[in-house]
Amino acid sequence: MAALAVLSQPALTTEPDPPGSEGTQALTVVYAQIRQPFLKVYETIARGVAKGFAGRANELVLAKDQSGEQLKKQLNDKLVIVLGGRGVKQVRAVGLEQPLIVGAVSGQLPGVYGLSMIPDAQVVANKLQVLAPTTGRVFVVAHADKNIADLEAAQIAFNQVGVQLFIKEATDIRDAANIYRRLTAELKVGDAVWILPGDRFVNNSLLSILLQAAWRADFVVFSSNPTHVNRGALFSVYPDNFQMGVRLGEIARQVAEGSRTPVQMEPLRNVFVTVNERTSNHLGITITDDMKEHVDLILPAR
Repeated sequence: MAALAVLSQPALTTEPDPPGSEGTQALTVVYAQIRQPFLKVYETIARGVAKGFAGRANELVLAKDQSGEQLKKQLNDKLVIVLGGRGVKQVRAVGLEQPLIVGAVSGQLPGVYGLSMIPDAQVVANKLQVLAPTTGRVFVVAHADKNIADLEAAQIAFNQVGVQLFIKEATDIRDAANIYRRLTAELKVGDAVWILPGDRFVNNSLLSILLQAAWRADFVVFSSNPTHVNRGALFSVYPDNFQMGVRLGEIARQVAEGSRTPVQMEPLRNVFVTVNERTSNHLGITITDDMKEHVDLILPAR
């Protein structure tokens, strides 16, 4: 039987519990054992949880073949935050009776509290308006069985800043590649392509084709993957992992106090924004001081 590794330091910090927290229910942050640098994401979120919860918090790191019976015994009747899709699958499988708080997952899950890793569409639309204000049309390629409902809601958010969002549905990576190739031949100044979080349709070669076409035709590519900015995307909006943890901790405190209703996840509004200055210069976009207030990192033109 695989052992459950427990990082037992209370509150994930050496500081004492804050005044007034003596009666607060202890919190357990659970996530699967994964390799670095991805593990660091969970560790950073967990540190934020401890700050947001302002009470006692412990970490439990799951083995891949963790016994469900042992896990249920460890977690039953405890306040639990689960991070990541694999951890959520393991914990939900044991049938805990208490409500779960979930973080670091893609999309919305029914019957749980928490936060998605996907930035709120209103936040993304607002950043687009600030960083590429002449954009009038945004095109997004999405899996036909996923994210479509979220994107239909996103159309409203983009509409509010005067931008039309067009959703192109693809069934597999080959279908998506064909759609992207057609788009690169048609898009022009004032258009943009949004690469979704965790988009497995866009591999390195397709990203290169897309960015080269954007450079030639002067349309915008923005992404929810910060590494794409290094490659030439204009900007990226992606999770601030520590602040996401802080918010998860605040949600956990509300659940513990009985003041959190209804049982649902909320959109992620704690984000970082990175901008590629070379790309902005090429597009004729000057990064003003006002714009810099909306940006966390600028990759300098070289």
